[in-house]
Amino acid sequence: MEPSIGIYIHIPYCRVLCPYCDFVKKRSAGDVPDDFVSALCLEFQHYEGPKNIASIFFGGGTPSLLSPVGMEHIFKHLGQCFNLLESEVTIEVNPDDVTTEQLEVWKSVGVNRLSLGVQSFDDSVLTFLGRNHDARKAHQACELIAKEYDNWSLDLIFGAKPADTWEASVHTALDYGPQHISAYGLTYEENTPFWQQRHQALDDDIALEQYRQTHDWLADYNHYEVSNFALPGFESSHNKVYWRNEQYAGFGPGAVSYLNDVRITNQRSINAYLKSPGVDRIEEKVGLADSKLETLIQHFRTQEGIKESYYHGRFGSHLQDDFGPALSDLVLRGLIQYSETEQCYQPTLPGYELNNEIGLALIPE
Repeated sequence: MEPSIGIYIHIPYCRVLCPYCDFVKKRSAGDVPDDFVSALCLEFQHYEGPKNIASIFFGGGTPSLLSPVGMEHIFKHLGQCFNLLESEVTIEVNPDDVTTEQLEVWKSVGVNRLSLGVQSFDDSVLTFLGRNHDARKAHQACELIAKEYDNWSLDLIFGAKPADTWEASVHTALDYGPQHISAYGLTYEENTPFWQQRHQALDDDIALEQYRQTHDWLADYNHYEVSNFALPGFESSHNKVYWRNEQYAGFGPGAVSYLNDVRITNQRSINAYLKSPGVDRIEEKVGLADSKLETLIQHFRTQEGIKESYYHGRFGSHLQDDFGPALSDLVLRGLIQYSETEQCYQPTLPGYELNNEIGLALIPE
């Protein structure tokens, strides 16, 4: 039986380029250009992998810049090229783009989950982050979405300045009752304007305290992944595909696919992509040892961790045989724990905080 996979669709256009973002992106004053939509649909047609689709995620960039006609065109071709099961269909949206009319468009084409990039409800933080919207627009967007969608997520960024605004933003987010909240730590990536300001970053101890406070303040939510919190039953199905290291297909410039143990990366140049969508790609065979390692690292980002039975069923070998000493050491360090009843290894809260340490410990010497 053919497996069901997730689809990621990268829309690289933005009205304003956030200075901390290192994704493939390009400034656009208007809607996503028609030639990009056509190139994307052509890439769908050339795709030759599994066709059963369990989730679709529009990321960016700013996917909410897609026009109604562009959205309809994309979904028409998705329906022609894939078997769309009872799919979770998510689109990342900016507060500036949320209107009653736009919400109706997203619903009409089949988008059943929104991810709203608020980042903060404080104007000084939004200015620091270089965001295009202000706090008033963020409030308006939350109010509209909460009325129309019963499955939506709200993104926040901790570690920004001024630091004393974080608590108010988290509690404001809770007031709107989103089913899902993502809280990401601000990072200063190379090749971004923020990289030049990295010496001004918030003290690590303050950022860590904000993370711990967020865990406490969102106690009614399940902290099911390092940066993600959900009410029961509202975890992101699409992101779970990544965290379980399962199969997915990526479309658009710079998008990554992982199919049949091959990692495929699309060209990052938007102009080159428009000329030959999905053609000039880098393909890398992922060997068995790397697949095992990546699967453990990804699973240890999640509260569910990894069961011995799952690992054996997937790889035909035993966790203890492949990673026994490293797992024992991580348990001793308090970064993961072992459940005898579930026969499962899971990260602890310190393991969430020091998640990179888990990955480093698992890499063979």
